[in-house]
Amino acid sequence: MAVMIDWVSARVPLASEGLINGGCIVKIDALGEVEYSTDQRLMVEGSYESRIAVRGGLGWLEISGNPAKFLQGHNLFGPAELVPLMYRCLRVVAEKLDLRPTLSDLQVWRKGDYEVSRLDIARMIDCGPPERVRKVLDALGLVARKKYQARSVIGSGTVYIGKGSRRQVLKFYDKGYEIQQRGHQLSATLAPVWHQWLTGFAVGKLRAEVKVGSKWFHENPVARRAGFWDGDLAASVLDSQLVALEVSDAMRLQDDVVEGLPPKLVAIYDAWQAGRDLRAIYKSKATFYRYRKQLLAYGIDIAHVQPRAVVTETQYVAGFPLRDLLQSPGVSVPDWARGTSLLAS
Repeated sequence: MAVMIDWVSARVPLASEGLINGGCIVKIDALGEVEYSTDQRLMVEGSYESRIAVRGGLGWLEISGNPAKFLQGHNLFGPAELVPLMYRCLRVVAEKLDLRPTLSDLQVWRKGDYEVSRLDIARMIDCGPPERVRKVLDALGLVARKKYQARSVIGSGTVYIGKGSRRQVLKFYDKGYEIQQRGHQLSATLAPVWHQWLTGFAVGKLRAEVKVGSKWFHENPVARRAGFWDGDLAASVLDSQLVALEVSDAMRLQDDVVEGLPPKLVAIYDAWQAGRDLRAIYKSKATFYRYRKQLLAYGIDIAHVQPRAVVTETQYVAGFPLRDLLQSPGVSVPDWARGTSLLAS
């Protein structure tokens, strides 16, 4: 399953004589006493104008940002292995800040013996024609959900599941569309041919991302260690979120599927198709949710009402089953990017 590490927040050891920051915010009370001060992050510029945020000093460094984009100049694809990616990123940051990590620092970086507090994992899914990406996002905005997590659609079609959660947040958007928007465009310093290839690669691609937040790491302390992560684990975390996603996108089942349902479910399905309010019919919540769960296995959510009709095949909100698309292996790194600076290694 093709994935990449898209964002990392971590704290690593780094020998330095002074503080590393981008300034300081100080609060002074009415008597002129300092109540507190907070170091601001320093933005370090990497390849192709991409930047990453750091602050620290006196033996440690906080780093937060997209290491792949910092090194490659884009985040359309990138490494899935966290530790070697961060090692290279940290070496570049240290060089740009004229810092000299000790042998002990370098050993910790190589082994991943430091803590991670946020990790974003991403996959590109090929939807084919660009307009199909929009259909998928529209359908996800209507029917996708996770237990106890809200669905929201932001701006130009970005779909979040669990937005605001400090555990895990799923995010879907049109990557080809995003890189055409101000603030997300490919760097003008990329070679023209690379700019062309990257733009073409992004067309028709749905981006699926999971943000693994601080509360999840608190509840899974063994995973805080960067060295705990490899590409297979990163892929499995994203996969588990996609599998747990409830996608009730079937509007009508084909008749032979309906005939194979248990008799009780056939009657419930027919009532649902006829526009019946099943919540009103089944006063018991337990009964309603039991039948709802059973029909969800067929992609039918009895909260959605459709007119009864005889059809020869299952019909879907997007015109095709979303679950099959979301659980596809994703798009691998293109061959033309391997061995170039477009892929950090």
